[in-house]
Amino acid sequence: MKYFIQTILFLVVSLGDIGSRIYANSPTLYERTDSVWGMEWHSVKEQPEWGNGCRGKAIRTDGYSTYLNAELESGVKAIDTWFALESYPTDTASCIALLDKYNQLSFSLCVTRFGDLVAITRNLDKGTSKTFSLQKRINCFEWFNIALSMEKDCFSCFLNGKQLTNIPLKKEKNVTDKWLLRFGKDFFEKKVGMYDVTCINGLIDRPCFHSLFKVEQLEEEALIARNSIPVLAVPVSRFKDDFNRPTYHLLPAANWTNETHGLFYYKDKYHIFNQKNASSIFLGQINWGHFTSPDLIHWTEEKPALTPDMDYDKKGIWSGCAILNDKGTPQLFYTSGGDKNGIGIAFPADNNLVAWDKYEKNPVIYGQPKGFTRTDMRDPFVWKEGNVWYMIIGYGIEDPVSPHGALLLYKSTDAKKWDYVHLMFEGNPEIDESGVFWEMPFFKKFGDKYVLLVNRVPHNRIPARSQYWIGKFENEKFIPDNPVPQNLEVINRLLSPSIWQLSDTSTVAIAIIPDEISESTNYKQGWAHLYSIPRMLSLKDGKKLVQHPYSGLKSLRGKHVGIEKRRLTGTSVYSISNTEHQVELCIDFYPKDATKFGVIIGKNPAGTEQTSIYFDLNMQELVIDQTRSSLREGIPQRIRKDKYSVKKDEEKINLHLFIDGSVVEGFINNEDAFTTRIFPLYENSTQIEIFSDGKNSEVKADIWQLEDAKVKTNF
Repeated sequence: MKYFIQTILFLVVSLGDIGSRIYANSPTLYERTDSVWGMEWHSVKEQPEWGNGCRGKAIRTDGYSTYLNAELESGVKAIDTWFALESYPTDTASCIALLDKYNQLSFSLCVTRFGDLVAITRNLDKGTSKTFSLQKRINCFEWFNIALSMEKDCFSCFLNGKQLTNIPLKKEKNVTDKWLLRFGKDFFEKKVGMYDVTCINGLIDRPCFHSLFKVEQLEEEALIARNSIPVLAVPVSRFKDDFNRPTYHLLPAANWTNETHGLFYYKDKYHIFNQKNASSIFLGQINWGHFTSPDLIHWTEEKPALTPDMDYDKKGIWSGCAILNDKGTPQLFYTSGGDKNGIGIAFPADNNLVAWDKYEKNPVIYGQPKGFTRTDMRDPFVWKEGNVWYMIIGYGIEDPVSPHGALLLYKSTDAKKWDYVHLMFEGNPEIDESGVFWEMPFFKKFGDKYVLLVNRVPHNRIPARSQYWIGKFENEKFIPDNPVPQNLEVINRLLSPSIWQLSDTSTVAIAIIPDEISESTNYKQGWAHLYSIPRMLSLKDGKKLVQHPYSGLKSLRGKHVGIEKRRLTGTSVYSISNTEHQVELCIDFYPKDATKFGVIIGKNPAGTEQTSIYFDLNMQELVIDQTRSSLREGIPQRIRKDKYSVKKDEEKINLHLFIDGSVVEGFINNEDAFTTRIFPLYENSTQIEIFSDGKNSEVKADIWQLEDAKVKTNF
């Protein structure tokens, strides 16, 4: 899913303007400085973050803003530093960089987005550069030592005490031996939007500066370091004051995430995967992140299951699904982004399902079928009918008159070798408003009916949305009961549910909830997007997909406040004293003569921040008024609304809200759902008010403080 990201500007710098892109000390927006080991520490973070290193304490970087600056003292003949990476960078990033004081020459020892070590020399006056492959690949989640020995006319590069190569350095006559030094970021900036992609994400151990360089000492250190496993979990201090960051919803440790996929249960554990860029906060260097849980509530983030490292997936490991195959073994299907998009398969490499091996015959599907022009195809969903495995892939038909979304259908007898069949279903945007391309499909049988859900991508200012049809599967075609789809949510915010059948009558879904805030706000925040609470899906009367919260969430309930049934007179408001950011609120409204009734959340004592969620019976709408939801910069201030039918003589309307920091998930009558985000500026924006414009309206409510279920990190 690529549709809710901020607008991104790619800055590709030609050799002719290298000099204009060199910054010896150029602070980025919101950057702070401090002193660490006698060097300048630069970061968007409030203060340095520390982890355990090989030599003592190590500085934790974030992948886009944290680095160290120093001036190399005369007499230093060599530098060595220990590093540990959580993730490969989104572009070639620098571990150690040197810039001569007159900005004429630079040297960078870097790691590529595939983990390969390279050295880059630049002559800034001439606008030339040269890249040297060091013929070594770095592993994430391991310590490695980088050393540079500086001679008059070359740099000698060492990895773990072993010499790799000598890099010639041609100096001009007025170049001095005075060097500026940087750890964790290049002097040569390259940005995607606000984000410098020459930064590393991991740990930097304390550098050592040598007037006399003894390689054998590094070899001895390397032997010891092999038994030291770096702890790359994001320090607790990073988000300790971020009251908008959810604490019982599923989300990665930091940085960028996209949709979930591949939810399944195997040997007493749930597994779910996600689109992940641990190195920055934008859509790039996409891996398959991985979470495990015993109960769908308490999650552990594992090391990424899949990383781009083959020619056929070098541009990214995009979304897909998981099955238990005919042998009962979990099997992953993913979109492989190469020169052509295709489909890859992966199998578990261990019993814990933490490590995964890509199928040796990947890609099992490569490029679109013959006769189709569009090269973009993605997001496989696989299921079994009888003895046949089927796969649908999101697609779009490039019709010059009426472009529309479609699903490519493949089938297989062994879930490995796949043959194209035909288009299983096509949209008709003039009738169904289903857009020009479909992503993240799922196809599920409920009783004797099938539900087909797709995500339309945004087009002509029509936003992305999850829509579904109900119908039949006959002759390997989907036949809808009604050509017009229904919306998954009343108000559009949640997208791309990943599903798993818990029992014959019970299906659970977890989906992505995007932030939709500005790029600069995400930059300061340090994370983007999260996932919904588990939701139970069922088909009501064969006509409507209904949703209600997973019952396991009750285990998080703490302090309770109950409001007995009482009258709301006139335009009165019932105020609930609340100081928590994690709340479950279950309200029964008895509207009677009311035309508008609902709840205000996220309100501060001054009333300068608040969000209203209410039913408008005259307009037959559900309304979320966020025009005053936040005083932060970069937060959308708008009214979101959509049609929702409530009869004026309805006896009772139940509104069930789950508030967790910035995310709000709502359920109506245990059937319909909606989602929103609020991001208040003030920590005391927690007050709740219940209101109605009727003279005889009544209300009953239960409020629970919910305990944390913070995601643990297994790395």
